[in-house]
Amino acid sequence: MRQFTTEFRGYDRAEVDKFVQTANDAIASDEPSRRARAQADAQAVSFRVALRGYNRREVDHYLRRIAKGRPDDRT
Repeated sequence: MRQFTTEFRGYDRAEVDKFVQTANDAIASDEPSRRARAQADAQAVSFRVALRGYNRREVDHYLRRIAKGRPDDRT
């Protein structure tokens, strides 16, 4: 699973971890409808801000890559 930097105030880690796992499983699946749903969900998802959460810029960048169907793409 993707590792994000933890900071004083960031996105709730449990929410992000759950979403990223589900989205990665969907993107890796052979079902086009599942992949499309994960891409759409990545554009619409929001996370609570919590103490000791994940860096928001890193997570947002990762969500943009999921929305393009390329979660491991480094561009």
